[in-house]
Amino acid sequence: MIHSNLLVHPVLFTPSLSSMQRNKVTMSFSLKGYLKLLAVGCVLASSTVYAEEHSTVGFHGSVSLFTGVDGTNSVMDTESQAKITDYSGSQERQNEAVVIPFWDLNYRFDDSNEVYFKTDIVGMASDFYTQAGYRHYLTDGSNIAIGVVPGLLEKEVWKNPYQLQSDRTTTNAAVQGLVLNYDRVLGSDWSLELARGKYSLDQEDSLAALDRNSNLSYVELNYMTDLSESWGVEWLINYLDVDASGSALKSQRISTEAEFQLRNGRHITMLAGSVGLQKFDDTNPLWKRTREDTKLGVSATYIYAMPFDWKNTLFIARGGWDITDANIDFYDHDEYLVTLGMQYQF
Repeated sequence: MIHSNLLVHPVLFTPSLSSMQRNKVTMSFSLKGYLKLLAVGCVLASSTVYAEEHSTVGFHGSVSLFTGVDGTNSVMDTESQAKITDYSGSQERQNEAVVIPFWDLNYRFDDSNEVYFKTDIVGMASDFYTQAGYRHYLTDGSNIAIGVVPGLLEKEVWKNPYQLQSDRTTTNAAVQGLVLNYDRVLGSDWSLELARGKYSLDQEDSLAALDRNSNLSYVELNYMTDLSESWGVEWLINYLDVDASGSALKSQRISTEAEFQLRNGRHITMLAGSVGLQKFDDTNPLWKRTREDTKLGVSATYIYAMPFDWKNTLFIARGGWDITDANIDFYDHDEYLVTLGMQYQF
């Protein structure tokens, strides 16, 4: 899944991406039990606000709202059938309407310091969560931010996804931790993210070797530049270590993603793709072999700035699809999402 493609905050009507500040807020999440939201990863570009405006004291940021249709095919998803009779992994696709909010709220104290509260989807969580923190801007054009992921938004999961012949019941799970971002390292086109946290369930009823409670470690390296006045490209690579309580779920994942942007006046078209490999450490006790997942994702986004000449607004249409192909069929997963939405910058 395209988890880490970035919501870049560029000056939309100027050609240079590399001179713009960026903040991550991508879209790929599942909030079963809270907002009933599910999305495939995508790339969004936003901001009609010039970087100079962000240096003024006071509040700035963005709020967004999207609506669309989502389809998921996964035994692990709590929208799938509660009762399963075998481990074939075969399920009917679940389709539903979705409403998806995002926000990125900041308060600037002076030229160099601000606090923020935002939704996010990238990094160690690989799911939708909130983050609050402090950001410091340096004179070379870079900025350093440290944030707390408090685990306010929980995800609905099965207590025991492997239970047969009776209805599975749900519990809540959340990610908590710390995130360190160094954007535009030394004023360059490179950015770095480091994160450490934990994934915990309210109630875990799986076998001991399949216990999902985990400590998470994450590192990401990102590069963003312009190919010409109209074309931009962004590339990243990330690594996630999952130190799960269950020996069969301890894993390491490496992923890479690329996004191309075409800018023409008020119009931006974006195409993105991702590929990842996740390897697990120990033999799965139910299938007597070690799990390995291959992940693929694609997305397309169209953005129109200032629809109806509304200042500081964006119209965004996007579609995405991703697939997890596991060597154990039970863990296979695919989903799509098509949405339309608006974003307002202030």
